[in-house]
Amino acid sequence: MEKDEQIGLVVLIGGLVLACVLAVIGFGVYTTSPGYRNVSVKTQAGIPQGEPVARIYFNLGSDELPEEAGGAIQTLKEKIAANPKAQVLISGFHDPSGDPVKNAELAKERAMATQKALIGVGVPAERIVLRKPEQLTDTADMQEARRVDIHLQ
Repeated sequence: MEKDEQIGLVVLIGGLVLACVLAVIGFGVYTTSPGYRNVSVKTQAGIPQGEPVARIYFNLGSDELPEEAGGAIQTLKEKIAANPKAQVLISGFHDPSGDPVKNAELAKERAMATQKALIGVGVPAERIVLRKPEQLTDTADMQEARRVDIHLQ
């Protein structure tokens, strides 16, 4: 193996190790952030069952709840009131472009904005669970990656 190939291999391995370290650090940030609960749900492996009862799409780079989300929040309030034992599961999504740690943080902030809106209309905070942000890798429509899904479990 030539010296240039050896250097390239060392750089590649170093980059992979750094990426793994950053991923571990990033995971710790999500699970220890105040106001963020990473709680397992009483379904198979904590995965939401069925289609979401609401899906809210956010603007690029923003965690501000869009104006058109008001109708979805009100509908959710009514569905939650009609299901007093149901738990609300909020899942934030992001795309693979850019900094994955910043993208996941933005997805978490979007989920938290949705949580705050639901609490604001009277949904008890103890009935709301936030899932760890998920990265979408196989979507052609990047709008799908800037969303929050809400399930009732």
